[in-house]
Amino acid sequence: MTKSISLNAILPNLLGDQLPPIELKIDAYYQGAVNCGIRAAQAFFNEDEAVNLHAHLPACLHHYLNVLRQSCALIESSASVWNQHEQSSRDAFCAGYLGRIQQELRIIRPPLHHYGNAAAMH
Repeated sequence: MTKSISLNAILPNLLGDQLPPIELKIDAYYQGAVNCGIRAAQAFFNEDEAVNLHAHLPACLHHYLNVLRQSCALIESSASVWNQHEQSSRDAFCAGYLGRIQQELRIIRPPLHHYGNAAAMH
């Protein structure tokens, strides 16, 4: 049996042995966007306590998309490249950002090993 190559982006294990890497439902093509989201979330942890998460994520996402849009402008047919990748890049960035936040929360409060409380999922 041959080992299959992952076609999904990975949220790497950044916190030691406590948490394994997580395979995201994001195409591996967007791993760079995931990594930018991870770095932005790490910056949130390093920021002053006055920074709100609900303000930090949109500001970081806006900055990332502006940089990406400017990069696409350097490519021929930039409008079609941008249109093709904007939403996927946005989703990948957010998956990296929120995944990194989730890693931190899992360290603080490990997941429960029972699934009896369905209300928590709604």
